[in-house]
Amino acid sequence: MTIAIDKEPIRPVILIGASNLARAFPLVVNGLRAGLREPLAVLAAFGHGRSYGLWSQMLGRTLPGIVECGLWTALRKYDLDTLPPLAVIIDIGNDLVYGSSVPQLLAWIEACLERLSERRSEIALMSPPLESIDRLPPWKFELLRRAYFPMQHIGWPVLYDRVCRFQDEMRGLAKAYGIRLIEPPAAWYGFDPIHMLRRRQPDVWRELFSQWPGWDRSAPIAYPSLRESVRLRALRPAERYLFGYRQITPQPVLKQDRFTLSMY
Repeated sequence: MTIAIDKEPIRPVILIGASNLARAFPLVVNGLRAGLREPLAVLAAFGHGRSYGLWSQMLGRTLPGIVECGLWTALRKYDLDTLPPLAVIIDIGNDLVYGSSVPQLLAWIEACLERLSERRSEIALMSPPLESIDRLPPWKFELLRRAYFPMQHIGWPVLYDRVCRFQDEMRGLAKAYGIRLIEPPAAWYGFDPIHMLRRRQPDVWRELFSQWPGWDRSAPIAYPSLRESVRLRALRPAERYLFGYRQITPQPVLKQDRFTLSMY
């Protein structure tokens, strides 16, 4: 049975990422509504410091690894004969800081690609920002590591080597799945080499959305009102721990005309 709203088939949209997706989330939701004029069921897995395969903690909040979260169970509720999903995968690299090996992270990314490909998904895939990281001096890396990953003590030469090897492997993986790998230019970043500049975010997401054949390239991509942005940022995922206390939130967390949002 195909899930539908007002007898129109739903288009599942899968958003997978970490801090850059979290920072731009209201803009992303607003852009989806503008550029896809069909009923949408958005399934999103993201969060600052999010890991693809491990439980990750940031400022007292703990989230499951993306490959193990409830997004994939939720996606299976949509029959194979419904509209093919649209997907974005970004913010790949936190796991290298956490100590995961290059083969392990590749296996997690390939698991995501395989599950999405089985559903005939159109996938927009972005690599780590190697061009920006290339310009990072060791002193700045140490400063940013202490700010963003204070519990991790990986050295800059080790991490840089892993990122370079991972980038090479990612190119091969994208080619194997017939996906264009978007390699972000350094101009999208500022002093912080891993978080995109706010003024660049519309360009970044236009580039990602444009990988989908059904995306309206003339659609505006802009932040919604402050009130709507705050509301979207306050929504809770299906499962998380907050200062050690488990929180379970029924999904979807947002239901509007022709649009639902579930977070994992």
